[in-house]
Amino acid sequence: MRFSEIRIIIFSVINIITQMDDTILELSDRGQLTIPKKIRQQIMVKRFICRTENGNVVLEPLQTREEFLTELDSAEKDWKKNGGLTLKAVKQKYNL
Repeated sequence: MRFSEIRIIIFSVINIITQMDDTILELSDRGQLTIPKKIRQQIMVKRFICRTENGNVVLEPLQTREEFLTELDSAEKDWKKNGGLTLKAVKQKYNL
């Protein structure tokens, strides 16, 4: 499975969780929210990008350096096991 496919699955799970099991969160006096454990276990990230869109607060998982390197290592192992396109083949495929 490719990283882009995994990311799509993660975002889909987040959407399913938030649509099917709405949870009311309370902002602490220090401005903090606690994400419920059942949601944290499914998204498995510790850092998020936080922004507002149309008056809504949006949290988007941010991949850490360690997560990136782990994924890169996994991708390299997959490449060695299953093969892939060479640089020359990619250039030909996309007319580069």
